[in-house]
Amino acid sequence: MNFCLCPFGGNRSPVLVVAGALLLFALGAQQAAAVDLWGDELSITLDYTYATKYMWYGYDLLWNNDGAHQPSLELGYKGFFAGIWGSWADESGHVASTELDYYLGYGRTFFEECPFALDAALTYTYFDYLKVNSDGDGQEIKLLLELPNLIPLGPANLVPRYEAAYEFDGKQSHEGFDDGWIQLLGLTYAIPLPDVVPCQEDMTLDVDWSIVYNDGTFGSDSGWSHTTLGLSTTATWGAFYFTPAVYKQWSFEDTVNDENDWYATFSVGYTF
Repeated sequence: MNFCLCPFGGNRSPVLVVAGALLLFALGAQQAAAVDLWGDELSITLDYTYATKYMWYGYDLLWNNDGAHQPSLELGYKGFFAGIWGSWADESGHVASTELDYYLGYGRTFFEECPFALDAALTYTYFDYLKVNSDGDGQEIKLLLELPNLIPLGPANLVPRYEAAYEFDGKQSHEGFDDGWIQLLGLTYAIPLPDVVPCQEDMTLDVDWSIVYNDGTFGSDSGWSHTTLGLSTTATWGAFYFTPAVYKQWSFEDTVNDENDWYATFSVGYTF
């Protein structure tokens, strides 16, 4: 995300450094086993995503419809997770949008075998804007709830979800933006696909719909800001994966976004 919505000069060199490091690490990791830590596995996920637009809770964070390179590294252990995620614009003019996010959290499933099983996760994120002397930094605490078994529907389950994110100033921020809540209601459904892709089994077409209520965060007017429909699928080769996705956003509130947007993301990663 980005609290500084104004354009500045650009710098793409960090993308090459981070992407190169991720690639070298992933190539070396092919020979590595999962890390055993006190009898449990420490999972490590390396990901690189290219987004044709950087969309965050309805906001288009890079002016002129520019895209972004977004690498990340995440560690997971016994339900706890922590990671670092970055974003660099693919065109010049976005120095203020150069971003590193540091996050940690905990997630678990309650009543796993029951129809009312509940997936829950609580995450804290610090948004660090490297080129603006921390003036635009922000923080977020987010709760995610999903009900994966509640609604059987044909070959899969229709999964309701709820997100509540509280946004507030970073430790060194001087922006003075309005703190507040962003809440999301959503549904996901995984449609099984026929085995037509070589070396792939049990692929699904994942349909995701959501609608978001913004209570006035960052000076936006309060209200339902937008709804989004997305389609994605994931192909895997051992520990590598590739996920293309396409989204359509319909905007209701001009102070969040005055356009209806099409955008896509392409993610490649390695997990061990």
